Amino acid sequence: MVIGGGPGGLKAAAVAAERGHRVTLYEAAPRVGGQVLLAELLPGRGEFGGAVTNLEGEARRAGVRFVTGTTVDPAMVRSEKPDEVIVATGATPFRPEIETLDEPCIVEAWEVIRGRALPAGRVLVADWRGDWIGLGVANTLARLGHRVTLAVTGYGAGEHLQQYVRNAMVAAAMDAKVEILPNVRLRGADEDTAYLQHTLTERPMLVEGVGAVVLAQGHASVTDLLEVDGFPQERIHAVGDCLSPRTVEEAVLEGLTVASAI
Repeated sequence: MVIGGGPGGLKAAAVAAERGHRVTLYEAAPRVGGQVLLAELLPGRGEFGGAVTNLEGEARRAGVRFVTGTTVDPAMVRSEKPDEVIVATGATPFRPEIETLDEPCIVEAWEVIRGRALPAGRVLVADWRGDWIGLGVANTLARLGHRVTLAVTGYGAGEHLQQYVRNAMVAAAMDAKVEILPNVRLRGADEDTAYLQHTLTERPMLVEGVGAVVLAQGHASVTDLLEVDGFPQERIHAVGDCLSPRTVEEAVLEGLTVASAI
């Protein structure tokens, strides 16, 4: 039983099936792909969906049975009685505790990627991780006509991206007149102001005229199925973001490694 159809789960399912196991992969969403399905919606990232196309094809050719639109719970694991369980349930957006006043519009980056409309005015994107999400959402909103400020906790936008991808995305942000504020963290927000703090000087910074704040603050692992009462712990294996939120490369490698050892 493989639970989760992101890159890690797909790779684990394919390798396990190629090794002769009877594998069923369960995915809660209507389609497999995980966060890759979000990444491919961003400007200039359409080709990223090829990762899922390739991994899904590999799994289907190996004989993996797919069950989509199904959320697995501990009772289902016990009733299915699998010989081994590979958990690849991924992660959800992490929401930090910030001070708010007057019910500001605060949304997750994933919501924006999926098409949620934001009120008119400046949008502040608070980017903690420095990956494709913050820059990609900033570029998306700028294309939609918003004035965008990208507040990054690191030294620069997209600093954890591969160099050429980062350069292209930063160039697109510059062309779209996205304002980039480095070395700042989000501390709070009200109906028209975002309250930041400089990470080096610890001085407060205000961005006024903000109609919405978009959070790109990293991820929290989904760990509900890493322990199942009544099921042997040594037969449960974790891969990908449910173990620790990282990138597609780590998820695929862990899927390969874990499935090869079963």
